[in-house]
Amino acid sequence: MDFTGLIAYPVTPFTPNGSVGRDDLHALVGGLAAAPVDAVTVLGSSGSFAYLDRAERSLVARTSIEAVDGRLPVAVGISSVGTREVLDAAADAQAAGAAGLVLSPVSYVPLTDDEVLAQVRAVCSVTDLPICLYNNPGTTQFDYSLQVVAELSALPQVVAFKDTASDAVTFNARHVELAALVPDGFSHGVSGDALMMTGEVAADAWHSGPAALLPAYYARLRAAVVAGNRSEIDRVRRVLVPLVDHVAGLRKISGLHLLARACGIAAGDPRPPLLPSPGSELRELGRLLDLLEAEFEDD
Repeated sequence: MDFTGLIAYPVTPFTPNGSVGRDDLHALVGGLAAAPVDAVTVLGSSGSFAYLDRAERSLVARTSIEAVDGRLPVAVGISSVGTREVLDAAADAQAAGAAGLVLSPVSYVPLTDDEVLAQVRAVCSVTDLPICLYNNPGTTQFDYSLQVVAELSALPQVVAFKDTASDAVTFNARHVELAALVPDGFSHGVSGDALMMTGEVAADAWHSGPAALLPAYYARLRAAVVAGNRSEIDRVRRVLVPLVDHVAGLRKISGLHLLARACGIAAGDPRPPLLPSPGSELRELGRLLDLLEAEFEDD
């Protein structure tokens, strides 16, 4: 797995009693195998990894890989507060048949460069799966420097970097700078749907939670950005950006569960302590979805 193209990060569905909705997960991820995405990553932030125990995370990985049935590569998020748990997650993901791993430096106490280097090296000592590093400073309070990424890219398993920035200009400048520091073929992908919606960041990959619910529209925008098709970029942005912005204004994770409901996808409510987004927002999401669908219904 090379972590390029459009990579969808689905939510983990929950049943009314709070357990993982295995059948709904199978349907959601199986549907993505027929969608215009290049890969799927489960157990990312969108997938509520932080609220699942080891057995549940293993269930999500196994169910998703079974649902795709070899039609798409499935990467598995292995982030956890402790390195021991990260290594357990890596072993479980490899046993389930994952095509790759995604790892962010999660910790109660913010990690140092040396601690992150040690953790990634520890993961590389127990798996031969390709690894995508994830920079999520707003959540983890650790911000990857490009020098640390470059050092880790010397490890054969580390093949990609999922990155973010404050704006498109900053991300694109980081992209150029990193390209000079890492081996050929190393993927520098973008995380953060607001950056994608600018229409100004192609990157080597788009890593997105909403893309798992709106794959056709995300694929359409990405293709236009990669091709430099300004008129198509503007057309898609005009109807997609208001919906993505509205979801972004809702509670993280909870907003994606409500968007799933608006899309007719069974995902249930997020797991407590997270509360569901207000049901009153459903009408606005439906209105914005109708506008989006109407724009392309004759294409």
